Amino acid sequence: MTIDYWSYVLLILYILTMPLVSAFAFTGTISLPLIFAVFLFMIMGFSTLKYGRFPKGFFGVDILIIFLLLFFDVFSYTLNGLGNSKSLNHTVAYIASFILFYVTIKFTFFNIKDKSRLFKRVLQFITYTTLISVLYSNIEFISSNIFGVNLNDYVPRPSEAEEFYNPTALGFIYRARGFATESGHLGFMLELFSPLTIYYLYFSGFCKWNKFLKALSIIAIILSFISTVSVASFVLVPVALFLASVIYAKRILLYLNAHLAKFAMITASVLVIVVLLNHFFSFYALLSLSITGKLGSGSYDDRQDRIDFFYDTFFRSDLTKNLSGFGPAGYNILGYDEGHSILSLYYSITFELGFIGLFLVLMLFLYAFVNVFGLKKKLGFFLLISIISGVLHFNFIANFWYPWFWFITAFTTFCNKNKFAITES
Repeated sequence: MTIDYWSYVLLILYILTMPLVSAFAFTGTISLPLIFAVFLFMIMGFSTLKYGRFPKGFFGVDILIIFLLLFFDVFSYTLNGLGNSKSLNHTVAYIASFILFYVTIKFTFFNIKDKSRLFKRVLQFITYTTLISVLYSNIEFISSNIFGVNLNDYVPRPSEAEEFYNPTALGFIYRARGFATESGHLGFMLELFSPLTIYYLYFSGFCKWNKFLKALSIIAIILSFISTVSVASFVLVPVALFLASVIYAKRILLYLNAHLAKFAMITASVLVIVVLLNHFFSFYALLSLSITGKLGSGSYDDRQDRIDFFYDTFFRSDLTKNLSGFGPAGYNILGYDEGHSILSLYYSITFELGFIGLFLVLMLFLYAFVNVFGLKKKLGFFLLISIISGVLHFNFIANFWYPWFWFITAFTTFCNKNKFAITES
């Protein structure tokens, strides 16, 4: 019953509940992953007080950037939003998200003593988490579109708006959203976790499943991506895969030369799967129509109106506002409603915390890239796909309070600083 033991237990529970940002949440703020992160935070505090120091390798440039960002968050709130309850809520959301979902998780990674075992367990349970989410979303998609039964009617959600969220694509296809708030957010999570799942199944050397079960898992992941009908995921996954392949081109070619037969078999299998999926689901038509539908939808117009609001308001303000922003929940401070919140992390951060806040967030992302480039292993390729997807997807969502991306970046830093713990087949 040591600190290591409880850290392991709570970290595994945290990983398993990470998808539950909406389903089974107690309120719009309090969710199961948040609760387990709080317990891990308490262990971090107890461990730091007990030993009087941070674990080796924990404190880095990223921690400094985060504390500068949070300091500036409080400064911007004091300067602009003092006395505004909405602004206070957003200020606390910044602090809680970065402290609990990044700092605490990174501390847990570095504080657990057996790094090799930890590395294996994280990959294992990320895979379980991904496949559970994938299985549910596929069942949800089939149940809604074929049998007319929406499983989400039986899953508790924190608000009525989330509980009865019922998106359709092309006017007749029900989009799966799994345990997330919206379908596109499920796609975001899959973009981050699927590469690690594939790595665990085929390249880590840890997974002992038979070939059929592994292939079935990949098919289920592909079908889950399709079931979200997320235009962002349809575009960003190939882009991230292409960019990562260009960066790792030399290593990929060396690997292919050493495994030509295996590559030919996998390529043929993938082509067969793609042809079959396109035959039964008309995937190419669905992709084309969903992109066209998105561009001509009210959702696209609403997003564009919010960005227009950003440009009209932000660049007409003085230099002080350009540097420090209008404060957390800046739209509310200015007297506007929720409809003027901006659905992009980069625009949102800039509007609320100014160019200084945006610079600090970009530096944090740059730190993640530096760490992933430091991994001279196959793992680096798959983590790079995840990070590229996440960074690009934040252009379409502003939900920094989801734990997924921060978990991936903290794990990337852990892997780079503890290369000795990584064993590959």
